[in-house]
Amino acid sequence: MVLRIGKPFHPERYYSEANLITCARLVGSLIFFILAIIHQNHIYNYIGFIIHWLMDFIDGWYARNFKQETIFGAELDIIADRFEIFFFFVIFLFFHPQLYLPAALYLIDYGFIDFYLSYQFIKFDIISPNYFYKVDDTVYLLNYSPGGKFINSSAVILLLIFLPQISGLVVVLACALIVVKTYSIFRLAQIEKVQCAQLNQAVDEGERLVWQTRK
Repeated sequence: MVLRIGKPFHPERYYSEANLITCARLVGSLIFFILAIIHQNHIYNYIGFIIHWLMDFIDGWYARNFKQETIFGAELDIIADRFEIFFFFVIFLFFHPQLYLPAALYLIDYGFIDFYLSYQFIKFDIISPNYFYKVDDTVYLLNYSPGGKFINSSAVILLLIFLPQISGLVVVLACALIVVKTYSIFRLAQIEKVQCAQLNQAVDEGERLVWQTRK
């Protein structure tokens, strides 16, 4: 298959160069996570996280700038993120078992609640969670703006790595993230409910017009 670098793909297409970068990121980070297990060396675990963090930025940047955004690519990115973070924390807790509480809370947030929230993009007419601003500004600001993304995907991990002595505050942050994600899920559910009601009303009005025309 010839690589068509820079050529726009259809949003429903499965193949894209950005998706290849995501797959390379997944494989590369997992290699170092496995090395951390084999050699029982936490440095490999941090290298795996760095690969995850850098290439997660790169694949998103490439997809946006070279018009390679696809629905499958967004889904692949969401799943790869969780897979890599779960691996990281399993190994991280092997070396730092005393930090199990903030780590567990964050995994509940990021691995399950945020996963469900991010996947809600398929219910709306957007190609990825990055476009939630087209659905609701508050959900986007809290979760998918640059600041929201950093707090949601990196802040807890960086605090646990560099400032483990404030793990109590990290517990509070992880709990706050759970609250924010849960609120965002309910907010999107209400928006979806309103949109469905508007659609049903439009359909009813259309059918009524057709019936009146035939009379």
